[in-house]
Amino acid sequence: MSYFKIETPFAADKLAALIAAGGERVKGPFDGEEAVTLLADLDAGATGTMASPLLHESIRPIVLDSRAGRLDAAFEGWRRCLPLINHENRQCGLRAAKTVFAAGGVIGSDHVRHPLKPMSERTRERLLWLAREADALALRWGK
Repeated sequence: MSYFKIETPFAADKLAALIAAGGERVKGPFDGEEAVTLLADLDAGATGTMASPLLHESIRPIVLDSRAGRLDAAFEGWRRCLPLINHENRQCGLRAAKTVFAAGGVIGSDHVRHPLKPMSERTRERLLWLAREADALALRWGK
């Protein structure tokens, strides 16, 4: 196995162990959990992430800064993103990206199919506020 994404509790330790066991055969160890554990996973040797598309333009620089040894810059970027990442991960799920993309005119609707339910207005308002605070590109991309 050369490429893998770990999305489980204690992912960083599991990533580090797999990287150590796989040695040079490991080409792409990736962070999961929508970047909630991104810094710990990068510290453990992750070389990328498979986060949602909600904030990709802000996540990429964190990965690049970390890989280049600019750990203070990586932390600062992650700190700015974390409120939105957390809200997406714990309150919205995949509905977050759809809602922000629809608000930004990238897609026409944030409708979700069963078994998902529409997001509550309270959760939606907080999501869009956090997306504005994080300056999410998706809010202006389709306009």
